[in-house]
Amino acid sequence: MLTAMLDRPWSRDQYPERLDLVRRLIAAADDDKLAAELVDLAAATGDVWRYDGAQVRRALEDLPAARRHALILRLVDRAGSEAPPVGIDALLVAVAAGIGPDTLSWRAARRLGEGAAAAEAVDPGVLAVVAEVTERETGAVPPPLLAVMRRTAHRYTKDRPLEAWPRLRPWLEPAAGVLSVGEAWAEAVNAQAPSRELLVHALTAAGARPAPRWARRGADLVAELGVEPVRALIRGWLALVPRPRTIPLRDPAPRLADPNTVPDPYNARALRGLVYLLAVTPHHPDDVAAVGRLAQHAAEKVPGHGPRSQMVAHACVYALERFTTVPAVRELTRLRSIGQPPGIAGALTAAIARRSVALGVDPARL
Repeated sequence: MLTAMLDRPWSRDQYPERLDLVRRLIAAADDDKLAAELVDLAAATGDVWRYDGAQVRRALEDLPAARRHALILRLVDRAGSEAPPVGIDALLVAVAAGIGPDTLSWRAARRLGEGAAAAEAVDPGVLAVVAEVTERETGAVPPPLLAVMRRTAHRYTKDRPLEAWPRLRPWLEPAAGVLSVGEAWAEAVNAQAPSRELLVHALTAAGARPAPRWARRGADLVAELGVEPVRALIRGWLALVPRPRTIPLRDPAPRLADPNTVPDPYNARALRGLVYLLAVTPHHPDDVAAVGRLAQHAAEKVPGHGPRSQMVAHACVYALERFTTVPAVRELTRLRSIGQPPGIAGALTAAIARRSVALGVDPARL
């Protein structure tokens, strides 16, 4: 499992002579040569700043904000003049840390925002400043920037709860109910959803099964919008989930799991809620195949991560059981037969047992 990390030569992260050169250039205030050296380092390291790279970041963080802002513009010009252009997105974030919205120019903010859109997560302080400058200049935060703000809030809320959410809340709360761009199915939802309230409700689903109050409100919403049209839309959205990301994410460092192979955490919550909506409203025969395909995709093991989304897989198992039909039990049996991670396999076995008794069928004969 450690192959992805061990394949990276340590020499790419250890360069004491170049680290000393960076420090000398900083002390000499020779920022043209400093920018050239940093871009060369980014090319040599793949824009991964660990070990000696972390020392480079610390040295840059001590510079005055105005000097760091000017350095950002030098770095952008230098990297863009290379053939091919050198990736410096992580370097730019490191240099931008601590620069306030009054110092950060629109040109620098726009470049930082473009680079952040392809990141799994970014320093929340930098994102907040970029969002403030972007909103000031254009009147709105673009969807790709909002998406990385959500991914960042998800990660930092889990690891360092006091750092991200308060800084990003002014932009995240008003956007509730609009899914994050970067996934084909989510972009289709944003374009086709008959009601934003439906998506807001889907996002509030929680737990291994929907709460009774949530289920009643969900059923009422679907009825108000038209049961069959809504269910047909949901089935169409579920079919798009396995498609590749429309905005590929960079691997920020050598790691075990490719971030492009797992769902956006915000969108996954909405996906669970949409599956629950199918479970709590009168079902259509086509629902079984749609939910079964999604269950198989969500349960698939991703190297270094485990099941692609246990949350979505368990929601699908719940929905299939709730359909209470022989085809649904047959689909549950098929999913179990192809091999599943222990937790999902256990949920499948329990669902099959309960529904087989309720329907009076022998799952071995299905």
